[in-house]
Amino acid sequence: MSFRQTVKKWVVRTLLSYDGDALLRTVRRAGLKPGDTLMVHSSWLAMNGFRGKPADMVAALKQAVGPDGLLVMTSMPYHNMSSEQWLARGKALDLKRSPSMMGMLSEVFRRSEGVLRSASPTHPLLAWGRDAQGFIQGHELTPFAFGPASPFAKLLYRDALILCVDAPFSSITFTHFIEDRLAHTLAVPLYSPVLHSGTVIDPDGERHAREVRVLSSEANALRRDAVLEDWLVEQGVLSRLRVGNTRLLALRAADMTAATERLVASGRHFFDFKP
Repeated sequence: MSFRQTVKKWVVRTLLSYDGDALLRTVRRAGLKPGDTLMVHSSWLAMNGFRGKPADMVAALKQAVGPDGLLVMTSMPYHNMSSEQWLARGKALDLKRSPSMMGMLSEVFRRSEGVLRSASPTHPLLAWGRDAQGFIQGHELTPFAFGPASPFAKLLYRDALILCVDAPFSSITFTHFIEDRLAHTLAVPLYSPVLHSGTVIDPDGERHAREVRVLSSEANALRRDAVLEDWLVEQGVLSRLRVGNTRLLALRAADMTAATERLVASGRHFFDFKP
């Protein structure tokens, strides 16, 4: 370890460390109340300053929403590839055994007690808390993983707080739900015209073929997350916070939806084309 890394580690350990209680206070400052729905995207960094294991942070987040709330995370079984590329591999999503590739915190959450997983072949969500079963129910029945019949729509109706823990704004999958609502404003199709099929293995070991639409390569190429992020900050919707050496982004699903719709209504867009 270099001298610079040694000094940085000492600074983080002594000056920029925090525990679960400090995280709880910070998410309260971001507006989270007991009984709320919290959607978390995360990246577990070696020098995040958290005094504890990923399981301890998961416990703190569960405490933050409480038994009457709902904690949600993504659990896609692939990384650094598109949904279309994942489906082309022909691998099944095993709801009990396929690990989440959405970061260590997500995988530890997946394995923790009482967590349920939706049966979308491309974008399964994890849920813990009150009505977790109702939240994930039906995700496997809609070919549109982000559509109005998906759990992502329920994040809007519940006015979930979306929290990024050392994760970039581009990791927020709720953006795709908003894109689904605004698909008619795009110059290219949001979804690929090809209806894909994926296999899901349920908790009882039964295999199910599920049809799904994937986001088109054209839409993925034209999306400009930075434009949307800057707009949400300008609108006072997206908050940037810090606890210890961990950076947080926080915003409400309803506020994000309304602000993005205002952006598009103004004649601008977060896709790189002239509306």
